Amino acid sequence: MTGSAKPEQATFLGGQVKYEEGEAGCCHSRPTRYCCIATAVLGCLVMVLGMVVLVAGQGLLEGAILKTMALSPGSDRLSSWLNPPVQAHLTTYSFHVTNPEAVMQGKKPIVKEVGPFTYKAVTVKDSVDKDTGKENLDFNEDGETLTYRPRKFYFFDRSQSVGDPDTTFITVPNIPLLTGFTKIRDMGWGKGTAADVVKNTGLGTPFINVSFSGLLWGYNDELPCLSHTRPDECGAPEGEIDIFAEDSDDEWGDDEWKRKKRSAGRYKREAEEETEIDYKNADFESMQKPKAEYVDCKCEWGLFRDRNVTLRKPVKIHHGMADLSKKGWVEEFNSSPNMNWWQPGSTCDKLGGQDGATLPPGVMKTDAMDMFISLMCRRINLEYEKDVEHLGLNSYRFIPPANAMGSHTDPDPKARNPANSCFCLKDQGFSCFKSGVLNMEPCKRSPALPKGAPIALSYPHFYQADPSFLSAVSGLSPDKEKHQFYVDVAPEFGFPLAIRPRFQLNAIIKKDEDIEMMSNFADELILPFLWAEDGFSEPSEEMAEAIKFGLSAPGKLSRLGGASLLVVGGAMLLAVLGWVLWVRRQGGGSDSLAM
Repeated sequence: MTGSAKPEQATFLGGQVKYEEGEAGCCHSRPTRYCCIATAVLGCLVMVLGMVVLVAGQGLLEGAILKTMALSPGSDRLSSWLNPPVQAHLTTYSFHVTNPEAVMQGKKPIVKEVGPFTYKAVTVKDSVDKDTGKENLDFNEDGETLTYRPRKFYFFDRSQSVGDPDTTFITVPNIPLLTGFTKIRDMGWGKGTAADVVKNTGLGTPFINVSFSGLLWGYNDELPCLSHTRPDECGAPEGEIDIFAEDSDDEWGDDEWKRKKRSAGRYKREAEEETEIDYKNADFESMQKPKAEYVDCKCEWGLFRDRNVTLRKPVKIHHGMADLSKKGWVEEFNSSPNMNWWQPGSTCDKLGGQDGATLPPGVMKTDAMDMFISLMCRRINLEYEKDVEHLGLNSYRFIPPANAMGSHTDPDPKARNPANSCFCLKDQGFSCFKSGVLNMEPCKRSPALPKGAPIALSYPHFYQADPSFLSAVSGLSPDKEKHQFYVDVAPEFGFPLAIRPRFQLNAIIKKDEDIEMMSNFADELILPFLWAEDGFSEPSEEMAEAIKFGLSAPGKLSRLGGASLLVVGGAMLLAVLGWVLWVRRQGGGSDSLAM
């Protein structure tokens, strides 16, 4: 060895010559070796992560999506609850009585179904009070519930209706007259005088001929305004006897009204075709109507007159942030945990059930769904029936069992429902009907009408009702597909893909020998005059696509993400392996791999 020669260094393995790092180049440097080792370790970790994502990623993503299902402030879920991606409709049918004179003589009614007349229904849950600037939607301090007060707007949909409801006339029971007779039915002294006032104020006959739109949104009848203050320009009231009492809160309204003296010439509004409206910030006071009021010095009353635009009673529901399984569960209605309609302290009177607009995720076929329908004055139990497909999405159909509205005294065990006994208030003077018909008089009581309005609830055409109701009226034809109440739910997220609450309103007409025009009726007649279905029967394409994406995304993203991680990790390991082979091929052998 000369003085200028650099000393040779042998590797530990193989005895190959090892040169100084400067001679071998950067590819053989110690930092490069460390980098490759780190790359190999990181590649292994990335591949392991890829395997985890493939195996568990879908479940993790599904869990993350479920956490977004709660109605939290500012969330997309709250936004879709406030502004649903599907259009609801109220579809209505009436029963035209073809032989009213014969019915008054005790003969069997013959009815003819007229309709449908369909109204686009828009529900606003966060409207703003003009005076206070406050929304009618509050997240409560308990951290579990929210309270909202809905408004509904109805707009006539000609494309889904059979004709013009303004020019379609029907003969139906005179509900204000029957209500007046119900109020005085058990009067002793003075009943004759009171009956004369009822008969001589307004239309004065048990049956009236009125337009379809008039029945729903308002027609002229002086009787419901008997206790109202007449506008000064209309002159003095026609009579002083007030059978409806000073409190004129209507029997059908869901909100108490402070009476205002209104101009006799004010603008008359009905459920018209849709116009541009700021549903949240509109001048609701100028749009809403009470059940009955003077318009152009004439009293105007309608069955649903006060349901259009009017602010309804507050509803408290679980928003799901504290417990997602309770999402949509009704805790209070009208600021009370009880309905205050049925037997006090009973299960019938206790609030509960799902708010129909929102359901919890993870619905199973074995679940028993319980739904609160304020218009029906009760909760309805629903059970799984079958799978139904909507726009490529599978759903579970839930329907009421055959005895959902069964009488507790029905001799047929399949129809009998002992749990419904608390809907029977016979001890308070209300009739208790056979299976399939619920007396709604108790839930229509008010200080002005302590006996309520003579209305009974059933499914359309007396579907699933006792045969005696069907045999008492000609012209009805119950059909499961047309008249069944159902809810179709996407089980994973709990989204309703279709919801059709269907109900029928029936007049309770009783013979009264003290009143001549009522003296020849059948002893008790449950006469249908209107049936309706609310909600929607198909999801919108926008809604269906969003649900499909939510269902498929966890699986697709986990497979894509897992595969990508495996590819990246594998590429990193291959790069390290390629470096090792390249170093060996360059002649450095394993000496370059030495630490």
